[in-house]
Amino acid sequence: MTPRFRRLLLDALAVCLMPASAFAVDLEPLDSLPPTPPALQAELGKLQGKAVLINFWASWCEPCRDEMPALVELDEQEAGIALVTVAVADRAADTRRFLDDYLLDNVVVIADPDQAIARAWSARMLPTTYVLDAAHRPRYRLRGEADWRAPELKARLRALARPESASLPKGKKP
Repeated sequence: MTPRFRRLLLDALAVCLMPASAFAVDLEPLDSLPPTPPALQAELGKLQGKAVLINFWASWCEPCRDEMPALVELDEQEAGIALVTVAVADRAADTRRFLDDYLLDNVVVIADPDQAIARAWSARMLPTTYVLDAAHRPRYRLRGEADWRAPELKARLRALARPESASLPKGKKP
């Protein structure tokens, strides 16, 4: 392991071990996204007409582990919202074990073992979630753990799941 990689790994672990209260949970408005890799583009193509949450996570990240069941629950309960996950710097066996341990079926997982997608999308902190509206236009980025069961957050996501949300002017909140 190179010294640079070791330092990056230690920094990532330090962030993931911090309590959720150490982060201000805030939806950061977005106007654009970086280029979408083919694997992610293929998944988005299957989700036409749905708002999409793209969640960057890792099985070794405690806040990621804490929020994943609520994200999956949101995906299963809200017909207009879909979840796509990106497993960052994770081994396939560890990702599968996590999903099996938490009984999380039907979770879309895109592997990002070399962190290329995470770097391109500026997902330097885990978890990081991008929110796209029903037309797959970028709306928000959320860095850190969130309470995906919170009524206020669910209401904002539901508003983005409506096709008319795609016609909102940039910067206008639903």
